[in-house]
Parts: sequence; structure tokens; C-alpha cells
Amino acid sequence: CTLSSIFFGVFGIVIALMKDVPDVVGDEQAKVRTFSVRVGQKRIFGVTKRLLTSLFLLLGAGFIRGGLNATVRTTAVTRMALGAFSLMAGISVEKKANNVNPEDSGGVYEYYMYLWKLFYVSYLALPFVR
Repeated sequence: CTLSSIFFGVFGIVIALMKDVPDVVGDEQAKVRTFSVRVGQKRIFGVTKRLLTSLFLLLGAGFIRGGLNATVRTTAVTRMALGAFSLMAGISVEKKANNVNPEDSGGVYEYYMYLWKLFYVSYLALPFVR
């Protein structure tokens, strides 16, 4: 329960930070000093990408390790599958981001919506976590 709270808490922070990246021009015009306006689009985009990639890769490694140490076969298989999903999600976060220009609002928005899809898929996997 604690680890899932940490996971979704960090993921929520990433989504909250990414939300403002595509809107920097409008925020600057409206004199709204969002974190993206103060720190910069590229920097926020890079930090959130690295944070989410690391989160998924660490989670994946933890699940795989837990699967290797499990004594019950179904628990081992479930943990290994969740580990593989987490590793693939981490790799996909990185790969998708490589094709995005942080200053292109449309591209960043598409990436942002992709992160939401990963969030919901992760949430759907929650009942299988043991």
C-alpha cells in the first residue's frame, strides 16, 4: 500500500508538472508564473521524463526481484509480468520523449496524454500487485 501510494504520488507530480509545459506561451502572456514558465519547458520536460522513466525502471526491477524470490508460482509469474510491464513502460516513456520537442505544444500535449494512458494502465494493474 505504501509503495503504490509513493508510485502514484510521484506519477501525479510528473503529470502536474507536465500539464503546464505546453501552455508556457499563454501563461507568459497572462503573467501566470507556473513552474514551467519560471524554470523552462526543456528543463521541466527533461526532469519529468527522467523521473518517470526511473520510477518505472525501479518498479520493474523490484517486481522482477520479488518474482525471483517468490515461493508461490502464481505470485512469481504475476510479479515477473508486472516487472516486464513496468520495464517496457519505462522504456516507452523514454522513447516517446525522444521524438518530442519540449517547445512544440502539440507534441508535448500528445506525450502528456500518453502519460495519462500509462497512469490508467498502471492503476488497472494495481489489483494484481502482491
